[in-house]
Amino acid sequence: MYRLFGLLLLAFTSQVHAWGFTGHKAFCEAAFDLTQPSTQKALSAIAAKQGEYHSFAEACTWADDIKKDHKWDWSKHLHYVNIAHNDHHLSASDCPKKGCVLSGIDEMQAKLKKDPQDWQALFFLAHFVGDLHQPMHVSYADDWGGNKTKVSFFGKPANLHGIWDYGIIEHLIGNDWKGWGDQLASKASAADASGTPAQWGNESLQLTQQIYQGYHENAQLGQAYIDANAPLIEQRIEKGAERLAKMLDAIYAN
Repeated sequence: MYRLFGLLLLAFTSQVHAWGFTGHKAFCEAAFDLTQPSTQKALSAIAAKQGEYHSFAEACTWADDIKKDHKWDWSKHLHYVNIAHNDHHLSASDCPKKGCVLSGIDEMQAKLKKDPQDWQALFFLAHFVGDLHQPMHVSYADDWGGNKTKVSFFGKPANLHGIWDYGIIEHLIGNDWKGWGDQLASKASAADASGTPAQWGNESLQLTQQIYQGYHENAQLGQAYIDANAPLIEQRIEKGAERLAKMLDAIYAN
């Protein structure tokens, strides 16, 4: 029943929630596992003090939870970055004046360095790093990041964005975000923590281009699509978790 509900959501969602709620929590659970004990203690204390979530990992959905409140409308464009179809490289110049996920990460990281107890900056940063590693959040404006690209997923109407946000993930793990996050952390490599947000965004862009190359109108997607792309999703989360963990340790460790 849970998976059927998730599939129906694919057809009707109009917001962009990278990795879905399950994926974001798994992403931050993996990042939490990869941080130093002193960082973990600080993150848990901040989440407890904020009070709305049971853990740091669960607080990583906050940036999506607040989208229903119009006072946070200014943050919506910080979840993604769009480029033109004929562009093959992402750079800071692709960020409009109002901002994008790249500027969002920079801004929240700077805020945390000034005030490590700024829970809003922490929750935004963790969420935005997750967003950047979801390929369809580095995509094309005319397609709304894949939201307008219609497909069939296990016989149900869907779109590419929703499939990559949570369709594949829900078929893989159901709602076991903690177990999956712990598993991905155990596979992650510290060597992946290098680079800059722009470089990480270019990795996502390359995958986005591959996703569109494999798309055809009225595509009927199912288990074969999951089998082909699940390893890519796991890889993106593993790398992103290492990178977020390095950022957080730089602020909170010791």
